[in-house]
Amino acid sequence: MFSRSAKSMFLLTVLLVAAGVPVYGQSWAGKGRLQGQVKDESGKPVEGAKVTLRSGNDAVDAKKDGPAILTTDKNGKWSILGLAGGGWGILIEKPGFIPSEGRVSVNEYAVAQPINITLKVIPKEAIQKAEKESATGQAKAAIEKGNALLAQEKYAEARAAYEEGMAKLEDKSLHPAILRAISESYFKEGKTDQSIETLKKALEIAPDDAVSVQLLVNLLVSAGRESEAQVYMAKLPQGAKVDANTLLNIGIKSFNTGKMDEALAQFTRVVTENPELPDAYYYRALVYMNKNKNAEAKADLKKLLELDPNSKYAKDAQEFLKSL
Repeated sequence: MFSRSAKSMFLLTVLLVAAGVPVYGQSWAGKGRLQGQVKDESGKPVEGAKVTLRSGNDAVDAKKDGPAILTTDKNGKWSILGLAGGGWGILIEKPGFIPSEGRVSVNEYAVAQPINITLKVIPKEAIQKAEKESATGQAKAAIEKGNALLAQEKYAEARAAYEEGMAKLEDKSLHPAILRAISESYFKEGKTDQSIETLKKALEIAPDDAVSVQLLVNLLVSAGRESEAQVYMAKLPQGAKVDANTLLNIGIKSFNTGKMDEALAQFTRVVTENPELPDAYYYRALVYMNKNKNAEAKADLKKLLELDPNSKYAKDAQEFLKSL
């Protein structure tokens, strides 16, 4: 049977173990004590703040050996017993506040004085900036992923990545460029109608975007929708060039349907914007001959032969010149 003193000693040992007093074999363990209180700038206690203590002079690293991380109570208070004497780093953190880190000294044989810390709230502007930068970074990563998938011909996956990137971008001025990439994925997949509709969405955001208009015109012409293409061509800013082959195809379609004035307008535009393109002179010469403008037709046929004597139209051009 235990004596009264033995019982007291046994009870004390149990209480110490239950209180989590560290084993003295640990390098940071000792008899010292620390305590403190955490408040905000208005003087209110901060409950739930994490207090990390690590011995030594290095920055506080929670991964290093040391006592368990503490949490402040409803009064913002914390305390710990069982620290070795010497220098300790202390880090106090709570979401929404600027972390506080500093150095304290532990004396195993002196009464621990309270460490009073005031945590400052992170400014709302800083939080918003961090959130925006985080979202922008995620958007950029998604778009880069989409580019890689597009190059790998994984079109559906590329579109999903592009759409994820757009959803994270607050700046809608960047959306038309992403929609053009999505349109490209549809086109390469052979889905011309979806490609066209996607470009139209880009123009809903930026109606004057010349790049989107030019691409849309090209797609509409390739789909045989020349009349619709010409509506969008009219929206191009002055001086904006259209793909020469697109204009030639529109002109040829107009020529074949007997719309000579429209054909002449398209071929003349090609010649103006691409004066070194031989085929444009040949097609325009055909229109001139149809309109009995032989002098103009001769000039264009001669220009064709001058630019490309070996053109596939060279023989026809020579024959026409003999008859004019």
